[in-house]
Amino acid sequence: MTPQSDADGGAAPPAEQEIRLSATGRVEAFSDGVMAIAITLLVLDLKVPTPAETTTAGSLVAALTDRWPSYAAYLAAFLTIGIIWLNHRAFVDRIRRFDGTLHWLNLLLLLGVATLPFPTSLLAAYVADTNTTAASTAAVIYGLLSVGTALPWGFMWRHLARHPELLEPPLDAEYARKELRRAVIGPLVYAVAVPLAWFLPLGALAFYIAIAVLYAVTNQGSTLGDTTVEAAI
Repeated sequence: MTPQSDADGGAAPPAEQEIRLSATGRVEAFSDGVMAIAITLLVLDLKVPTPAETTTAGSLVAALTDRWPSYAAYLAAFLTIGIIWLNHRAFVDRIRRFDGTLHWLNLLLLLGVATLPFPTSLLAAYVADTNTTAASTAAVIYGLLSVGTALPWGFMWRHLARHPELLEPPLDAEYARKELRRAVIGPLVYAVAVPLAWFLPLGALAFYIAIAVLYAVTNQGSTLGDTTVEAAI
């Protein structure tokens, strides 16, 4: 018997059914696009030294070396967005479908990602400044945004713990609660870096890079057997 169309009240064609089952596809595509743009914008802070700067520094190598804060800030932000993307990919793989609340929480995460190039520019411009107040302010702003970017992970897992039907089977509320406990680590780690940033802005920059590298090593996410840890960055 041939399946009827929707207009006849019967089953939808296989192609249409397949499209409807792709409940997370648009979210993943949109999120990937935002992260791709944000990570690309970071390179705009890597400026080529002008001839005048090269002359003042004595050589092109010296002029490039003088710009080391830009390279360090770029590395920290690139790794941060990269790890967020890896974890977001793993996160979406565990989601059966998004509801309205989860959509908004995902947008909150993307807000932090899309804004990251701004504090990265501040950090690159002022972290090595002789004006310690300006350097500290730039480092603190970067840290505060990092805290804000890490928070949505916890909110998303708390929501999933309350609504386990949004998870792919056989994942359940208990799995979401375990991920929630891990998700609180990220904001706490960055919160520790904020006071450090005020007193030791260069030390905070090194700390931001170290955090990103740490998460780069532990980005695979927890498995059903709970053998690895998903980064909460």
